[in-house]
Amino acid sequence: MSWTNSDGLTVLMHEEQGVAKDGGVTAVSPLKHIKMKLDLTADKVVAANDAVIPAGSYITGAHLVVTTAAAGGTSINFGLANAAGTAIDADGIDAAVATAALAANKAVVCNGALVGGADGVGAADAYVTTANTGTFTAGEAVLVISYIEV
Repeated sequence: MSWTNSDGLTVLMHEEQGVAKDGGVTAVSPLKHIKMKLDLTADKVVAANDAVIPAGSYITGAHLVVTTAAAGGTSINFGLANAAGTAIDADGIDAAVATAALAANKAVVCNGALVGGADGVGAADAYVTTANTGTFTAGEAVLVISYIEV
């Protein structure tokens, strides 16, 4: 049986369960993140067990942190696709990020149409994709996407 202590806090006893709150400071945060390691030498396509941004989510920010400098190639698009690999927006995370911007230990603040804009990811779960322009011979990065899950 639960009781209220002198501080006004409810004390639960004998495996009683608290009630989850829909809002306020005790609620689970709706802001989530995915982090993906990317090999910049090959286009990223949807694969089994990829991280997913749930349908209806809104992307608040995205950052690409380069761990190994890119070499060769011209630019890379970062976008989203559905589970079947069909593009939701092929450059919705960032469009035409130039090789020069992909230097080691540098970060790119992504500004594609799906980042911080009015549109969410849509009615399908979203998976990260990349598309290279030119042939990259080196390059690795970590892409971090922050989103609100509704």
